[in-house]
Amino acid sequence: MKNLIETTTLKREWIESTLFPQCDFFRLKKGTGRELQGKSLYCLFYDPSFITRASFQRAMHLLGGQFYQTENASQSFPVTETNHIDNVVAILDSLRMDAVVIRSNEPNVMSEAASADLIPVISGGGIYDHPTQCLADLYTLQLERGSIDGSHVAIVGRVEHRNINALILGLSLFKDITVSVFSLSGAINPEIYSLGSDRGIKFREVNSMNELKNADVIYLNAPRTEAHANLLRSRGIPTININQEFMDSLDDKAIVMNPIQRSGDFSIEVVDKRLAFYRQSENALIVRMAVLMGILS
Repeated sequence: MKNLIETTTLKREWIESTLFPQCDFFRLKKGTGRELQGKSLYCLFYDPSFITRASFQRAMHLLGGQFYQTENASQSFPVTETNHIDNVVAILDSLRMDAVVIRSNEPNVMSEAASADLIPVISGGGIYDHPTQCLADLYTLQLERGSIDGSHVAIVGRVEHRNINALILGLSLFKDITVSVFSLSGAINPEIYSLGSDRGIKFREVNSMNELKNADVIYLNAPRTEAHANLLRSRGIPTININQEFMDSLDDKAIVMNPIQRSGDFSIEVVDKRLAFYRQSENALIVRMAVLMGILS
């Protein structure tokens, strides 16, 4: 693998035979901490991120490499825009960077960066896609449930988001998948919905959390901002409460996931081992270690 810019390029065989074993290796702390010694990673983030950027940086550090970053590339003269992203990649190559992680909500940025064909390009989240978040979510499902095949995943919240697009594309690689959708904002991208359906995902729309009691996974995906959440509330869209009553309605082996962590958009009113938030973020670190190893080793 030279680049990782689209979830559609992922293959189940690679995920199960290469990525997951490498993840298990790092999860069990069997590495030396020198695997990528002498290698460098540049985090070029035009849009803000906490978990994605921090986990890539920490992953590089744990592997013995070096990382560099722009806190907000849109403020970095003269590369304030992504119009000439191939030129930016050429500059990073001239500075002897070994790879770049790019985050941007502008269309086609990842493919244009990769077209420079100078250093590996990894998507840190695009306008419609987030491949490493998909891999982190799949690895979490594998660890927590023992298998991804046969899973019933309930998506709750903002469903037109890149995290959801990537998750559905990843789930579509597996068998007998059911996806229940409780939308607080938007609708699933029609192309993603169609591809998932063609690959065998059974979709169903629901209107309340009470209809999710049979789900294996509750996947919370927050609205865009607190202002957006307030707008939804002003329209009478309810606040989602993850409380003891709701957790009691789930199976003992069910889990609740949230790629954005607690942002105030969902009310988490319970402490329960089935809340997998922090295990999920740790898995994101481990997956990104494995991805960097695959690309840079």
